[in-house]
Amino acid sequence: MKTIAIKAFGAADALTEMNLPDLTIDANEILVGVHAFSINPMDIAGRAGYLGSPFTDEWTFPLVLGYDFAGVVQAVGSEVTDYHVGDKVFGQAPTTRPGNNGTYSEAVVVTPDLITPMPAGLSFDQAAALPIAGLTAYCAIVKNLNVQPGEKVLIQGGSGGVGLFAVQIAKAMGAYVATTASPNHTELLKSLGVDEVIDYHQVSPADILHDYDAVFDTVGDIDTGLQVLKADGQLVTVAAQPTPEQHHHLQQDVMFQFTNGTSEDLTTLANFVLDDKIKLSLTVMPFTAADVIKAHEMIEGHHVTGKIVIHVQD
Repeated sequence: MKTIAIKAFGAADALTEMNLPDLTIDANEILVGVHAFSINPMDIAGRAGYLGSPFTDEWTFPLVLGYDFAGVVQAVGSEVTDYHVGDKVFGQAPTTRPGNNGTYSEAVVVTPDLITPMPAGLSFDQAAALPIAGLTAYCAIVKNLNVQPGEKVLIQGGSGGVGLFAVQIAKAMGAYVATTASPNHTELLKSLGVDEVIDYHQVSPADILHDYDAVFDTVGDIDTGLQVLKADGQLVTVAAQPTPEQHHHLQQDVMFQFTNGTSEDLTTLANFVLDDKIKLSLTVMPFTAADVIKAHEMIEGHHVTGKIVIHVQD
């Protein structure tokens, strides 16, 4: 089984191609042949040794990284009834898993709750871009902030993998959306329907935005988000842990989100893409160690707009 793996925590150049033994499944598991996977910041954290429990509880070396994937079912356990060999699916690898069961590989083992059928009209590359970043944005905007039509929402970091999903989902919910981004991303964000793009290099959102209903923080700047919110507004962050003082700032509701998306949420995201409510911005690369290393370096250098997808096979 071809994989891109590491033998020890380290820099991006620790990633190397390895042939590892084929995976086996238990009665409640599914073996999926990976056709595409995407790269997430948490992959970089895992490679560098910065992730802790529960992610690393069962890790051993060689370690295959990766969570997002799309592919075709190759085998199902005796207790699995909803999926069959040949089904096209997409989703994410288990949070806690052995070190050889990442998605930077020709195959991955999952349970039914972590995947959903891939609808017609969606490519493997598109589907592989959705799970982690898409679910993070969807759970924040729809489930936790419960954004309603006409509400004003600030999304801090609108051009990243999560941010691009978030601005589009918020617009699909009928919100007025402001976001922070570098000037070179303004045209793209405006084309996606964003109402206001703020160059954070030049001005703080708190200087020009006031009385917002909701803030989604993907950059770790909770204080600025709180200044933008109205007195009883809501802030969700995925980039920093709120302090006790931030938790008790006015009547504002502040929370750190640990994303728990569902198969149904994945289906909703796929339909958003098919209905043109979400336009994907993808950089697609081949399945080589050199390209995975390049992808990690691009994300570490903050030189990515949208998602990087590694195409494994057609």
